[in-house]
Amino acid sequence: MKYVRFQSLQPCLGTPSRLGIFQIAFQVRDDADTRVEDGRELARHLSWLNTHLRSPDLNDRDYRAIFWFKDTARAPMARLWAIKACLDSYGHWIELVKTRRPGQIIYEDGWQVAAKPWRRRA
Repeated sequence: MKYVRFQSLQPCLGTPSRLGIFQIAFQVRDDADTRVEDGRELARHLSWLNTHLRSPDLNDRDYRAIFWFKDTARAPMARLWAIKACLDSYGHWIELVKTRRPGQIIYEDGWQVAAKPWRRRA
């Protein structure tokens, strides 16, 4: 199984990770300079994802978990590609990262996993 993540180049403060596409999408959606139609499109896709994706309660030990989509998650992936296209038009570079080893999986459903990154060896 391959896992994919849409992430920005911006660091996620306090972690070695980068901000994911959702954080950037919310910023652009709420930005006063965002065109009304783009804000509505982002809101529509984010609403669909919020309705259809589970959002598990992770405990304090799992705050560093990173969410990855399974490469078979066609419906949410279509929404993410549309969000990426919109964010690209506002100058936010969103990269697609793929892996077979996302880390220690602490949550899994039909479309996604949450994984704590593997510790780096010295």
